[in-house]
Amino acid sequence: MSRELLDAVQTGRTWLDRFTRREYPKAFQEYTARFGPAYLEAVRAAGGEEAALQALADEILDGLEAGWKRQRFWNRASVMVNEKQMVVDYLTPMLLEQTGTDCPRFAALLRDRWAARRPGDEYATASYAKLLGGFRYSILGIDLANKHLDPDNDRQ
Repeated sequence: MSRELLDAVQTGRTWLDRFTRREYPKAFQEYTARFGPAYLEAVRAAGGEEAALQALADEILDGLEAGWKRQRFWNRASVMVNEKQMVVDYLTPMLLEQTGTDCPRFAALLRDRWAARRPGDEYATASYAKLLGGFRYSILGIDLANKHLDPDNDRQ
């Protein structure tokens, strides 16, 4: 397995800091440009076979778990939460955006394999559009109409 596949999840602190209403569109594009080709190639190399895709998902999860075990016990839970958040906020939406490939199916397999290994810590998949539409627009705590803002011109 390519180290880049794990880096897409394990180097997430800078990406998570950019998970804001204004930064997420640009950060997601950069994330997809950086890690999308590696995941697309890995999924294509699996050949679309269910067993091969499951093996790839298990390999990624094994790598994440090995990284968690290397953490000091007081930092382990924080790293696990951050990496799960990376899977939910960036990796899964990126895979779902790759229509016409086996990437959306791989995203579902990754979610299912995660749930099988960590019962009680499941996550739901969400598309980029759904995540982007979930940001609240408010001023001083007063909700405004939930409208999609152009990331280049935030004054609409």
